[in-house]
Amino acid sequence: MQSSPSLTELAKSILEDSQAIDSFLSSHNLPQPSFASDGIKDFPVGTEHADIHAIRHRLIDATRELRDLVICPKDTIKWMIMNDHTLAASVHAISHFKIAQAVPKEGLISFAELARATGVAELDVARFVRRTAINHIFVEPTPGHVAHTAASALLSEDPQMQALVAHMSEEAFPASARIVDALEVSTGCGEPRDSPFALAFGTSFFERKVEQPETMHRFGLAMSSWSEGDGTRQMRDCYDWASLPGGGKVVDIGGALGHISLGIAEKFEGLEFVVEDQPPLTEQARSLISSYPETISNRVKFLPHDFFQPQPAEARAADAYIMRYILHDWSDTYAKKILNNVFEAMKEDSRLIIADAVMPPAGVLPKCQEEVLRSFDVSMLAQLNSQERTLEMWKRLIEESGGGRWNITDILSPPKGESITILEVKST
Repeated sequence: MQSSPSLTELAKSILEDSQAIDSFLSSHNLPQPSFASDGIKDFPVGTEHADIHAIRHRLIDATRELRDLVICPKDTIKWMIMNDHTLAASVHAISHFKIAQAVPKEGLISFAELARATGVAELDVARFVRRTAINHIFVEPTPGHVAHTAASALLSEDPQMQALVAHMSEEAFPASARIVDALEVSTGCGEPRDSPFALAFGTSFFERKVEQPETMHRFGLAMSSWSEGDGTRQMRDCYDWASLPGGGKVVDIGGALGHISLGIAEKFEGLEFVVEDQPPLTEQARSLISSYPETISNRVKFLPHDFFQPQPAEARAADAYIMRYILHDWSDTYAKKILNNVFEAMKEDSRLIIADAVMPPAGVLPKCQEEVLRSFDVSMLAQLNSQERTLEMWKRLIEESGGGRWNITDILSPPKGESITILEVKST
């Protein structure tokens, strides 16, 4: 039988870890977390301070464990099944009707004024704001009046966060509601057209992106919101790009707008990059690339390409290929087709850099990190009929796709605060 620490033991550990983080922030002149509208939007400690991130994760897990113990199982299930989806629905409404954008950056606005500004009934504006305010999204400092918190200000001002919320609310959320329906019809087939997403929208995820380019634009922005936190910095700093030859070419397969390549190019001046993704992203990607100084933008090129097709001439025999968060979008059947095209284009000394989730055994990671990975796994099923993979699954996929010629030669585990493992694949 699993034993639990006492409430007092948990509270003591929470106090000690809180004091450790508080002391670190103070000694390094870093801002304290705050719900205030001008509060920090992200944890202010860099990933180089692994010990502080370990304490942070331990603190998050302990506070949740204390809460769950006090709530007890019956209320835990009741509150979770009732509260989680109503919070998601309220955030969806706030996103869709741009309620956060209608709240002034400073000061207050009444529910009546907010209703007039958004075209939403005052009763509904109040219910959505008050529901999310419990989770520190908005605050009602005086009855009937709304002000921003740090979280609602983020929803108001950050285009990438706005895109992420809109995508999850308007596509991932409806798809998740059809998981059971899809599994009743077809279990484990891995076909995108049989996905819960296809049941919800009548077309597969990426077919919808072609049919409705605005959703692809939004999806690109949404993925960039993840990359700022655990993508660009990790890809730039955690892999030995200096080991590539001077003037080396790197192909970023499915690279969205090119944010990863631009980040690496900024630090490693000798490398050139080809960013590949679907044609609807061309204008947006080229606009982003051209916004960088010429010393960077001249070395980064966007190339419209479908990775189910053979690599084009300008992307063949590159020194390195990047696939960040690509293969988890596809079942093994389709992932092998993608990899076959990449391996066919690689030269003997090319390397493939896969940055993706590697599912750990249960209990290895802090629960707050494991929860994100488990959620990704369910989301992959809902939206794409795909999956996250364990290390053994990755090894098997690479070996089978490359005919035994290509294998994983190095594994760079994610630093504290990150969720993506970097797998280096070379000819062996």
